[in-house]
Amino acid sequence: MEIYTKKGDKGFTSTVEGEKVSKTDILLEVQGKVDEVNANIGHLRSIIKEDLQVEEKSKIDEDLKKIQYKLYKIGTDISSRFKYKNIKEEDVEFLENKIDFFQSKSGKLQNFIYYSGSRSATYTHVVRSLTRTAERTFARLVEDIETPYDYKFVNRLSDFMYALARYIKYLKGEKDEIVK
Repeated sequence: MEIYTKKGDKGFTSTVEGEKVSKTDILLEVQGKVDEVNANIGHLRSIIKEDLQVEEKSKIDEDLKKIQYKLYKIGTDISSRFKYKNIKEEDVEFLENKIDFFQSKSGKLQNFIYYSGSRSATYTHVVRSLTRTAERTFARLVEDIETPYDYKFVNRLSDFMYALARYIKYLKGEKDEIVK
C-alpha cells in the first residue's frame, strides 16, 4: 500500500465507497477529529505504560486498544456515510460498564474538580476534551439522520475518559482537587 497517491493534491479525496468529496466536507472533518482522538489515545497508552506502576495498567491498556480499534471502525462507518454499521449497542454498553466500574472504585463525583494529578491522569483529561470536540463536530454530521451508535460511542467515550482519569488517580493514591 502506498503512503501517498497524489490524488488529494487538488483538495479532494475519496470515501471508502469511492465517492469524491472535498477535503473541507464535514464528513472529513469528523473523520479527522475521530482520528485525532485515536492518535491521542495511542499517546495516552504510552504515558500510562511509563507512569502507572500497578497491575491494572495492562487491563487499562487492553481497553484503550479496544477503543482505538472501535474508533478506526467508526472512521470506516463515517466514510461510508453509515452504510457500514460497525459500532453496535454493546460497544456503547462496554463503555458504560467501564464507567460504572471506574466510578465504583474512585467514588461518585460530588464537586467540580481540577484536571490535575499525575501525567497519565491529566493527559486522560486532554483526550477527554479532544473527544468532546470530536463529539460536537460529529453532532453536526448526524443532526438530520437517525443517530448512529458511532455517535453514541464517541459521546460516551468522553465520559469514559473522565471516569478513567479519576480511576487512574485512585490507583495512584491521588485525591481529587476540588474547585472552590
